[in-house]
Amino acid sequence: MSNCKRINMEKVKVLLSVFLFSILGSSSIFAQEKPMVKLTEVVWDGVGCYKIEMPMGTVYFEKDNGVSGFKSFVDPEGRDWIASYMEPGPHGDYRGFPNSVGNFGHAGRNSGSTTKIIDGKTEGDQVILESTNGNFTFQYWFFIDRVAIKVLKSEGEYNFLLECVAGGTADAEDYFVTADGKKHIPTEEGEFDDFTPEWFYIGDTKAKNVLFLAKTPNDDAPNENHRQILKDGVHNMDLYSFGRTGKEEKYQVRGMSGNNHVCIIGFTPANRPHNEIAGMIESFFEKPFTAGVKPVTKWSKAILNQDKEWFGSVEALEIARNVIQYQSSQGGWPKSTDLARAPHTSGDIPPEGRGRANSIDNDATTLPMEFLARVINATGDEHLKTSFSKGLDYLFAAQYPNGGWPQFWPLRGDEYYSRITFNDDAMIRVMNLLTDVAAGEAPYSFVDASRRSKAAIAVNKGIDCILKTQIKQNGKLTAWCAQYDEKTLQPAWARKYEPPSLSGDETVSILRYLMSIELPSPAIIDAVNGGVTWLKAVVIKGVRLDNVRNSDGRTERILVKDSKAPLLWARFYELNTNRPLYLDRDSKFNYDYSKVGYERRSGYDYHGYWAKPLLEKEYSEWLSRIKTTGSTSKKLNQYGTAHPGKTIILEAEKGKFSGIIDRHSCWHNVMLTDAPHSTHSGRGVVDTHNKVGSYIEVSYDANWSGPHRITARYTHIKSDPRPGELLINGTPASVLEMKQTDALPAWKTESVVHNLQLGTNIIHLRALNDGGLPNMDYIKVAELRAPQIGELPGIQVLEAEDGTYTGKEDHHSCWNFIAQNQAKHSGFTGEGYVDTYNEKGSFIELELDSVKAGSYILGVRYVHGKPDVRPAEVQVNKTVVNPSFAFPPTGAWTEWTTISIPIELKAGKNVIRLSALSTEGLANIDHYSITPAL
Repeated sequence: MSNCKRINMEKVKVLLSVFLFSILGSSSIFAQEKPMVKLTEVVWDGVGCYKIEMPMGTVYFEKDNGVSGFKSFVDPEGRDWIASYMEPGPHGDYRGFPNSVGNFGHAGRNSGSTTKIIDGKTEGDQVILESTNGNFTFQYWFFIDRVAIKVLKSEGEYNFLLECVAGGTADAEDYFVTADGKKHIPTEEGEFDDFTPEWFYIGDTKAKNVLFLAKTPNDDAPNENHRQILKDGVHNMDLYSFGRTGKEEKYQVRGMSGNNHVCIIGFTPANRPHNEIAGMIESFFEKPFTAGVKPVTKWSKAILNQDKEWFGSVEALEIARNVIQYQSSQGGWPKSTDLARAPHTSGDIPPEGRGRANSIDNDATTLPMEFLARVINATGDEHLKTSFSKGLDYLFAAQYPNGGWPQFWPLRGDEYYSRITFNDDAMIRVMNLLTDVAAGEAPYSFVDASRRSKAAIAVNKGIDCILKTQIKQNGKLTAWCAQYDEKTLQPAWARKYEPPSLSGDETVSILRYLMSIELPSPAIIDAVNGGVTWLKAVVIKGVRLDNVRNSDGRTERILVKDSKAPLLWARFYELNTNRPLYLDRDSKFNYDYSKVGYERRSGYDYHGYWAKPLLEKEYSEWLSRIKTTGSTSKKLNQYGTAHPGKTIILEAEKGKFSGIIDRHSCWHNVMLTDAPHSTHSGRGVVDTHNKVGSYIEVSYDANWSGPHRITARYTHIKSDPRPGELLINGTPASVLEMKQTDALPAWKTESVVHNLQLGTNIIHLRALNDGGLPNMDYIKVAELRAPQIGELPGIQVLEAEDGTYTGKEDHHSCWNFIAQNQAKHSGFTGEGYVDTYNEKGSFIELELDSVKAGSYILGVRYVHGKPDVRPAEVQVNKTVVNPSFAFPPTGAWTEWTTISIPIELKAGKNVIRLSALSTEGLANIDHYSITPAL
């Protein structure tokens, strides 16, 4: 019967299906149907067989004439890895599976067996055959991803033996890989007698699949493999067994009996990483006779849910050392990879530049960094610290200038991968991590100050991006999209079924992050309130989401009317209408969930209860918390530093004083022609009487007893000195020199640090000379609560209005009467910003005293609402460090952003100057931030 070349209709059908598979691909075949197992009765190569079709492969199980067992096992490419009695090769009649004892389970060999279909079921999640010859009874469970053999009865010992030709042809390069990741070429003598764990997979360099064979539980029964070479030198097949000796003992069946042994066999893609195959097989071992089991993954978010002591254990350190092996040269980690397993083969580590590598999606990069931090905190391991720092550098480098993060970096040129990605909380996970790093939160206290500073800058930019991307409808803030165009910040497509839309899922995560900021700005508060209002408006009431099992065995999701159903939200809402939106892979908009195809409806979360706890509890708790003031916090303020406590501006004209209130810009006609030049805050300044003892006095309620920075803002153009004595609660504290200013609009500040008492404090500044005090704008008081070790990341902020410049200081409050009452509405820091003259050469120059020489990062915070780009030359100590530093538009006059460049500073005094290269001058500059570089 060997070398038979008969071709029947079954072969034609298989070849046709393979042809269609090669054209359409498996994703097309199963895109709209749930993968199923299907059994039919056929004649295959002249004998009666059950044909069992699975997405994984097709088995021809011989059943007539007392025969049972695999006659053929065909992979998705159409390659027959058993080909009993058929081409290719001579003596194909030797081949089969499971060839368990005698002729039982051997194709073409009469063992007196009969085979039946259990429960008559021929289609579904699994189909079961049962074969018996009286002495042995095996069940064969056929699933979409494997075949599992259950031993029901055995009178004596048996084995599981696979006689095969890898990839359909017997080649010298045919190989097998054991659980330790080692690749072997079978030999005539055989390579091993026993091994654990008892699984491996077989491959052919020409095939796109490998065949895995596994047995559980582990035992002392012999295992063997060898290559069969015939007398004429022909390579006939390779043999692999559990429970059979090698050649030296004449292939005896020994060591396995009873019914506790399970054998599993199937195909899986050859390009699948070794560790993924390991996880798959381990899951089959755990639940061999259960459909739909997921691969065992040792790496997941659950790894963080350990006792604190565990992170110092040998096990945790071993996993951490595995994790760092997967880190890319850029510093990122791959997604969807079991990082807890040591990489046994090069294929276990996703290649850089494609595939899964270098991502923030699916907990990639952030989860390994969180885990490493806990182990570092417990062990102090220096190698892990280096890896973590490299991960931080990766996140810094991956951030766009506008504050967003792409799904993959370095960028790959694919629009979807390059989008700013809130989808599945990718960017928010980065923000949470960097926020804790910047603030010195445990377990990140080991991070160096320079990187904490950079983390703070990155977080500020990220918050800025979050606020800019919140969608407005009719001028009202609503929700966020799952992804945005990285250049325009407009909602963008992701995958074909993920359109530009408002997200009911990602919006909740973004709101939770914003609500975690202890001292939120007015813009953040508005963002939260707008998002919550939107969630309340779009809630789906009166229906529940159910999983139902259809008559065909498939489980799908449907919406069912239920007046008592919990609040529900859609994943996608149409941008302008807020209608729930559903898409298939054809990208067509549907507004009726029931019209979505089964594949997407059962495989994608179009609905969820995401906002329920936020609306029922978290939002009200947040509202209560933000009403309190003065709380100590490690969260970030607008400078990116740990918050030093509250800051209060006490306007001079609102206190007690001897003199008059002057506003300069409303009654003086000359100043009306250029009103902003006076740039006082509040409603005016105090011009004291010209005599010794003239004063201003303000009252300040302190929330704690301790040091405070007290700052006086003034202007004085005359040549006579105008010093003032500062008294705190009637006790002399300091003398402020208050030197002459260059002009009325050239405001100066002078500060001292002094302890204040808890409760009311009277701050009194009185003139020491006949000229009285300078024109006084305000007294500012800032708490200086003692920071935790490493809490302040070392950023120095130089306000532009405190430097030398050509132009005017502005804060919108002198020429805009309404804004005088709310000077902070434009979003600047400090007391204002600098609006330079619209001419080439306009400049802003600031001085910095540096403790030590070295590399630093210069960040320039600015706003530019016009469409033109405003380039500037950057000089440090009169040396050009950047000949053309571009300031692109920010989109609106209240949309502040920061751009950065590296600079070198010397110890001591440094002068940093921006000079306009455009005839339009510089953008409006708020401040410089100086951060130690790496």
